[in-house]
Amino acid sequence: MSDFHINSMIGRRINVNKGGPEAKAGQLLHSGHNYIVVGTDEGAVYYAARHLKSVGEDLQSDNNGEKNGTGEFYDYLTPSCFSAIMDNMIGQNVKINRGGPESRQGVLLLSTYDYIALATEKEGVVYYKTDHVKSVSVVQEQEENDANADESESGSRTGRGSGRGTGRGTGRGTGKGTGRGTGKGTGRGTGKGTGRGTGKGTGRGTCEDTGRGTGKGTGRGTGRATGGTGGCTTGRMTGKTTGHGPTAAAMDVPYYREYGFNNLFDRLALKKVKINRGGPDAIEGVLTECANGYVVVLADNVIHRILTKHVKSISAL
Repeated sequence: MSDFHINSMIGRRINVNKGGPEAKAGQLLHSGHNYIVVGTDEGAVYYAARHLKSVGEDLQSDNNGEKNGTGEFYDYLTPSCFSAIMDNMIGQNVKINRGGPESRQGVLLLSTYDYIALATEKEGVVYYKTDHVKSVSVVQEQEENDANADESESGSRTGRGSGRGTGRGTGRGTGKGTGRGTGKGTGRGTGKGTGRGTGKGTGRGTCEDTGRGTGKGTGRGTGRATGGTGGCTTGRMTGKTTGHGPTAAAMDVPYYREYGFNNLFDRLALKKVKINRGGPDAIEGVLTECANGYVVVLADNVIHRILTKHVKSISAL
């Protein structure tokens, strides 16, 4: 599709793709050199033009240029190219691809012309070849809070039941330094039981449940010394953007900085790796070498030779 036709739809409501995980409806905000920006219910989503299959214009919408009819305009970037978008997202919690096996969420550690490094909660650092990134967006804080609402409510109820009596009796002096801030979020009972107390005994058990529920980076135990700081020193990667803790912890994760994506194979040689996140092309095994345009992986006594151009992502296990 020509740039002229794309530009003519700026400000109007469109449908990106007719189906599949990357299909999304929203407002066309900008058309760049090799990408478009679409305002959706997830915020601004940046699509790589090379992966667009179709763009449909919604003729029945009012196309008033506003977000969900509230009059709030989207904030978005307009850099020179798709790769430069991710350069501006380093240190933020982002979502790579809308769905499908290659979709992951985490803190963006590195962006080069050829690949990106993403710190995820369950898979560690995942390296994506930029050519295979279909879309990217910054994860909205409200979206994270909604995802943790049920767990947070459950944690609050637990705190009120078991924290209040223990806290007051065991150490009022230490409480204010270790966890009072989190107590407010999860219920007064938890704050007094785990913050003002020592965080041991019954307080500790409650703390582990409520800490995860609040989603504020308090880590496994608010009663410990890390509770009062909002989880800045725990290093538990939740990928949240609330406060400073999770992002700072993720940025401390070691990762490889190489010239290009293919140079990562030399770094990961003789290590157990996972190539591609899922689907029929995913494979786990020991990476033995990379030569002549192939990655050689030993898995289940079978030698697999995979064309490097078909390696969408890779991570060490």
